[in-house]
Amino acid sequence: MRERRLSERITRGTETGAVGLDPSVLLEDVLGHLRELFNVRQGSVPIRPDYGMPDINDVVHEFPDAIEILRTEIRHQLEKFEPRLSEVAVRHVPSPDRPLSLVFRITASLLVAGAGRVTMETEVGSDGLVRVAS
Repeated sequence: MRERRLSERITRGTETGAVGLDPSVLLEDVLGHLRELFNVRQGSVPIRPDYGMPDINDVVHEFPDAIEILRTEIRHQLEKFEPRLSEVAVRHVPSPDRPLSLVFRITASLLVAGAGRVTMETEVGSDGLVRVAS
């Protein structure tokens, strides 16, 4: 159960007798955190005004630089607020079948023995919401 964030452990309760870390549970918890992180707007968390993503509506006006701005911001947020990932790489994935979305592929190392590198995909939709999947 140590692979979950403290708030998740409190909400779901703790299991006794758990030994070691389960990489799949850890990855699911990381994905859940990233969904929250990428859908919070910077400035909306009073104690951490740098937590979250800039307003997508403001960034799209910078097109074509918006792709690089978002790529850099995703990486910055991961490095700053998700310590369970290291060696983070973020790259834009052109998606002709989804012309109103921006897709980014995240590759990183999950900090647990035996987990190795993981790949996730984020999609910034036309509605401004960010979806994250592995």
